[in-house]
Amino acid sequence: MQVLLFLSLGLFLMGLTYGPCGTMLASLYPVQLRYTGASLSFNLAGILGAAPAPYAATWLAGRFGIAAVGCYLCVTALVTGLALWVLIRRQRAAVPA
Repeated sequence: MQVLLFLSLGLFLMGLTYGPCGTMLASLYPVQLRYTGASLSFNLAGILGAAPAPYAATWLAGRFGIAAVGCYLCVTALVTGLALWVLIRRQRAAVPA
């Protein structure tokens, strides 16, 4: 029962992150390029950003201990937050007042 609870919670939280992702990616591109731009952005982010993460975490844990993995996750979360902040500022500046 506990496994089902945590699996449900994890999938719920994934839905909260992936739900707005399509809208945000689509808004970055003009109408003529929207589908291709959003698709390429999403897939390249998964390949270049997410694919090396398990290898980096395994290397950090083996070399420096499990605390280094936590630091790695914190740094990537900060980089993600900074990127979102810049993106939101850019979009607000592009919208005419």
